[in-house]
Amino acid sequence: MRLINTKTFAIAALVAVSSVFQAAPFVSGEDTSQGLVTLDMLNKAVPAAAAADYCAKNADKKYPKECVNNAVAVASINKALTKYKVTRRADIVAVVAWMAFESGSWKYTNAHFPKDVPGIGTRTIMSWANVASYAKYLYSCRYGVRIGEFAKSVDKATDAVKVKVLKLVNSSNDDAFGAGFWYFVNGDAKSYYQGKTIKDGDYDSFKDFMVKGIKAPFDEEPYKERKAVWDKVNAGIVFAKAA
Repeated sequence: MRLINTKTFAIAALVAVSSVFQAAPFVSGEDTSQGLVTLDMLNKAVPAAAAADYCAKNADKKYPKECVNNAVAVASINKALTKYKVTRRADIVAVVAWMAFESGSWKYTNAHFPKDVPGIGTRTIMSWANVASYAKYLYSCRYGVRIGEFAKSVDKATDAVKVKVLKLVNSSNDDAFGAGFWYFVNGDAKSYYQGKTIKDGDYDSFKDFMVKGIKAPFDEEPYKERKAVWDKVNAGIVFAKAA
């Protein structure tokens, strides 16, 4: 399934993460559990969104409420890491780089480009089918009310229903940022999580995850920018070695 945003906006650099969570980080490694991302790391990984006035100066004027800065993002990212038990650095880097690209460095939670597409969104700009699955996973009762008669045929849902369901998973920053980690652990890309196949610091395995796991376009414009985004996130989210 296609989860990518079609917008041709410029992708800002990504950075490390310093967080309101002050858990001690641990040594990097293929199977080593990491600490939480810090705000300093995220600011290095996604530098465009580092400033306190980032959204005041850079939010899309049509959709200003969709924008957040790193100080907001890092708290929700860390909650998702804990909730979905994503601990490997390679996996954290991959999902953060994916979300940062799709959302334009946290500017968007809905698909707006080249035109608005009802039902596609979260910080990953997930397909409607995945948004519906995620909403059902998080809020089964409320999802049931909103999906209504289309529960057994979500592909036939009206635009109005799609908008209502997407609002459910975009109603909090935790849910919007959690989408990428949910999909990584529970969606079509779960084999990369279960098999620990994304190699630490290895761009080619990240590309394999994006192309085969996410079904995302990669080598054509503007998607070539994925590499620049991953490079910054990979350089920014670095955990210190344990003493």
